[in-house]
Amino acid sequence: MLFENPPRNIESIIAKSADLTNKPFVHSVVKINGEYELEEDIDLTVNILCRDKEGKRLEIYDLELELFKSNKELVLVISKLNFPDEPILWCGVKTLWMDSNNGKKCDAPQYSARLENLANRIKSFID
Repeated sequence: MLFENPPRNIESIIAKSADLTNKPFVHSVVKINGEYELEEDIDLTVNILCRDKEGKRLEIYDLELELFKSNKELVLVISKLNFPDEPILWCGVKTLWMDSNNGKKCDAPQYSARLENLANRIKSFID
């Protein structure tokens, strides 16, 4: 088990997953729109906000996360909240990076492993 006391709601699952994949920082999750039922359907957009141990905001690490089902498969789309020109991670049946300006496949950025790890961790709890 990845958590000693597993979180019961999706916002907590996302925040705890971000804490584990982006140490030593602490994360909070703000629902932007959408709804979900873990056992049923999901169509949700949240912001993952980052702080250091002292509580100072670190906007450079803030993320936007979209979760939805496509053909009964969970899809996560992660982008850097304050950097709209950075590549976007699409994590569905396959994982790929897309250019945020044209939607075409592109090379993974240097920080790709951290975001791919976050996506896989979240998917493992929701799928």
